[in-house]
Amino acid sequence: MELITTHDQNKAMWTVISGGRTLLEYVYGEEDDPNPSFRIARTAAGHDIALYRPWDHPWHTGLFFSWKYLNGLNFWESMYHGKRNVAVTRAFTEETSGRKGFKQHIDYVTHAGDILLHEERRVAIESLNHNGYVIHWEGDFSTEGDKVILDRTEVGIETPWGGYAGLSCRLPRTFLGPVITTDQGETTAEEAHNRAFSWCDYTGRIDGFVERPYAGVCIMSHPLNLRHPSPMLTYDYKDMQFLQAAFLQEAPLVLNARELLRLRYALYVHDGKLDPQYLANLYSTLFIRDMTKD
Repeated sequence: MELITTHDQNKAMWTVISGGRTLLEYVYGEEDDPNPSFRIARTAAGHDIALYRPWDHPWHTGLFFSWKYLNGLNFWESMYHGKRNVAVTRAFTEETSGRKGFKQHIDYVTHAGDILLHEERRVAIESLNHNGYVIHWEGDFSTEGDKVILDRTEVGIETPWGGYAGLSCRLPRTFLGPVITTDQGETTAEEAHNRAFSWCDYTGRIDGFVERPYAGVCIMSHPLNLRHPSPMLTYDYKDMQFLQAAFLQEAPLVLNARELLRLRYALYVHDGKLDPQYLANLYSTLFIRDMTKD
């Protein structure tokens, strides 16, 4: 599968095209979005696996990364509740040599104009076969000055939906009743939710066909990530299907001045319902290769 990339600086948009079809559209200048995101993410066959600005949670911007609380300030959806704490892109550079992708410098800016956190983000695309491709996602986080406390809404009796912050994908509502496949086998969304996995695949069915095809996305956490393996959130409500690598689910993290937090993931966007062994082999191939390079 040949991947062609374009960058429109005026629209603040980076696009991946294959076979005349847009597979990925990454936007980083939308006024109504708290975070940069892939607002379009499609499989090689053209099936959408990301839902952008759904009516129930318009701050779910497709496939995206977002913190929840930085020093107690809400960066997840606060701009929809009167306080504009947002991720601001300061620089964006397209990478065209070697593996295609981009580098992005992001500042996490409070409603008062203070910078709390810096991020150096690197994203690259790799074509595997006609059934899928990989998004390599890496972020280096450091503080502007003093320490920053990275936190989430703690899971509790009144907040069983809590624990979220990190790399996320809001999936189409047609994915209701998904097939969840992990490094521990195939299971349901309810059984997998809040459990720690090295990788977790969320696959659902597609409307518009007599025999409904499958499509999905698998989040793979790098073995060297802090707190690896972290819990995966596999929400499957009547109106919301959502997958996240919940780095902070179990506890907040204090990032001190001059410390670096590096988080690395791979997302496999694919057609079809995949065999667990295939995904296990892919995980080993991607990360053993990268660790050998490191």
